[in-house]
Amino acid sequence: MCSPAHAIYSSRHSLSLQGHEFQPQYGVQLIFNNTAQSLLLCAAACSQNPPCRTFDYDSSSHRCRLFEADLTNGAIIAMASQTSIVGSVILSASLYASMYNQSCSACQENRYQTCSSTTNTCQCPGNSYWNGSMCLLQLFANATCSQIDACRSDLNLSCIINSYGEFTQCLTGINLFTIFTKIAQIERMSDYASLRFNDAVVSPN
Repeated sequence: MCSPAHAIYSSRHSLSLQGHEFQPQYGVQLIFNNTAQSLLLCAAACSQNPPCRTFDYDSSSHRCRLFEADLTNGAIIAMASQTSIVGSVILSASLYASMYNQSCSACQENRYQTCSSTTNTCQCPGNSYWNGSMCLLQLFANATCSQIDACRSDLNLSCIINSYGEFTQCLTGINLFTIFTKIAQIERMSDYASLRFNDAVVSPN
């Protein structure tokens, strides 16, 4: 299904069976909750709203909801009513590869990447990050992360690095790296003190 939005903002969607709605993992992922006269217009609203990756529509109440979420942090659930349906934006690396890090003219009015005023290049939009091939949604608290910008910075989350220099999980606050560093320093000092003690024990007087 391709929504009838402006060509630059158009996107393709896959649709669930009737009788389903989308359940986000977090309330903050709901970005629009209003009415639309048809499924096609609800899909168009999603296409025109770049953060939208999933929508659901109820043909009885005309409720149209847009979500900054996908199946990595939400679920399509069955409903007793058969009037609701879920649409998911179809994403692929080909939508990103030709634009990422290019001059802003390459992504002008594009829903998948945005112009960075800092670098004047095409970058991932807010609440998403570049994984080397496409823009993925940033992760929430306690999720396992593998790079520094993978967590929701707007929620004060950081991808924490442990004492071995490995990325671990998304946690609140930016000072936890300092904590891990201090722990590593204490451990090294403890090991050093232990070695000094052992040397003193075995050394002849």
